[in-house]
Amino acid sequence: MSAYTRIYRNLTANGMSADNAAAELADLRRELGQELAAGLLAYAAEQYGTRQANDSNAIARARTRRFGAVRAASEWLITATSTGRRTTTPQQRTRSNP
Repeated sequence: MSAYTRIYRNLTANGMSADNAAAELADLRRELGQELAAGLLAYAAEQYGTRQANDSNAIARARTRRFGAVRAASEWLITATSTGRRTTTPQQRTRSNP
């Protein structure tokens, strides 16, 4: 059973409060963000982390730039998933489709 199913069942059948459900969903979102960021950093370290023996200085600088960009993206991912609504989302329509 997925965590979302468990939370839904507790919310509907067992009388879990909406605040507790929201807190559990926030924890799941935070954990997912941290896991994705860790995977992203592992990928970056594998691809760009070490200088190869035949790399020129320009290639080494490019690898460093790419690694820094991926690291910045992983930090943003952690921030976006741990703080809730820090990202912009499209405005919802207030009327049905014509």
